[in-house]
Order: sequence, then structure tokens, then C-alpha cells
Amino acid sequence: MAIWRTIKAPATCCILFVIAFIFLKNGWIIVSDKFPGPEYGLLLFLFPGVITALIFRSTAIFSTLLGAFAAVPFCFILRWIYYVRVRPPVQEVAYAASAIFWCVLGAMFVVLATTAYRQYLTNKKGAH
Repeated sequence: MAIWRTIKAPATCCILFVIAFIFLKNGWIIVSDKFPGPEYGLLLFLFPGVITALIFRSTAIFSTLLGAFAAVPFCFILRWIYYVRVRPPVQEVAYAASAIFWCVLGAMFVVLATTAYRQYLTNKKGAH
């Protein structure tokens, strides 16, 4: 049972990361119809990080990083089996690195917001 506690947070992030990837690649969420162009869809990878950080606050950033790293090989396999290749593998690696960055940035935002809120409450109590 102890291993489940350590795997639960990265597994949650991994599943959410893969879901965001599938939504983007299937075209269920169309962010930009111009190709080539900016990848605004990468911003959707903020949500797995935010959700993971809100659920598992004690290991938010590390769990999000591990979950995103674990999801990338699975996303590559899905990409090579089911989706048309429109980019060379080097660009796919860059896309994955950007997705990991945005995912961890979402977790970092939650940690920043909760820390700032706790600090605000501490200062508010001290002022009275």
C-alpha cells in the first residue's frame, strides 16, 4: 500500500496529460486552424499540472514533473501508431518538452497562489 501513495499523484498527472494530448490531437479542442503557426494548444497542458497540484499539495511540483515525464513515451507511441506524422521527430521532442514545461508551470502557479494566500492570511491575523 505504501507504493500506491507514492505513485498516485504522478499517475493522476500522467493520465490527465495523456487526456489533454488526445483531446488536442483528435481535434476535439481546436485552438488554431493555421498550420504552421503557434501552438496555443500547449496551454491546455496547464490543466493537468493545476489539477494534480490541487489534489496532491504536498508533492505538487515533483509529482507533476514525474507524471509528465511518464506520459511522454505513451504519447509518442500513440502519436506514431494512430496519428499522421506532420513533424520530424526532433520537433516532436520539442513539443513534448514544451508540454512538460506548461504542465509543471501549472503546478508551480498553484503552489505560488496557495503560498501567497497563506501569507496573506498570516499577515491579516497579525495585523489585528
